[in-house]
Amino acid sequence: MNQLSTTEKKLIKVFDRPSIRIRIPRLEINQGKFPLIPNWPNVYEPLLVSQILEQGYNWGIRTGKKIGDYFFIVIDLDDIWARERIQASRYVQTAKGIHVYCLVRELPNNSILTNKESKRIGELHGLGKQVVGIGSLHKSGVRYSLQLKGKNNAPWFLKFETVKELELFLAERNIFIKLGKNKN
Repeated sequence: MNQLSTTEKKLIKVFDRPSIRIRIPRLEINQGKFPLIPNWPNVYEPLLVSQILEQGYNWGIRTGKKIGDYFFIVIDLDDIWARERIQASRYVQTAKGIHVYCLVRELPNNSILTNKESKRIGELHGLGKQVVGIGSLHKSGVRYSLQLKGKNNAPWFLKFETVKELELFLAERNIFIKLGKNKN
């Protein structure tokens, strides 16, 4: 936790709840990004994020969970134009792209995200999924880290009232939702 910025530590506190945080293996072990707790969608994580990281694990953030009156979801973009495409003030830099954290009053389906040529560029993670959390390490040595563009007081989450509003936001950026379950 010492490598984390003050802003990252504040954001982690939002997710440091048994129903949202989940322990996953360090990615250099090549075991994948899957939770280490059997039946993880239904079982809570007993360790705090700081304990998970101190014990040498990575941690994941369960998506599709409620934070206040909104569902937490993640736009996970893996193409080389992800940062320019999404135009978000805050995002999490991953080894292959970015995660954009969102709050939506309606829970969207897990979906594949495509560009205007229908090429897969990422996923929309909702209920029953998880993404690697800030401070975790990829096998390439890249640390998942919060990136800020512009003002430091930009919101951590993009907020939408409806799934349709989310779809319009994405379409304005040439990102399209292909319905159906994504693999991961």
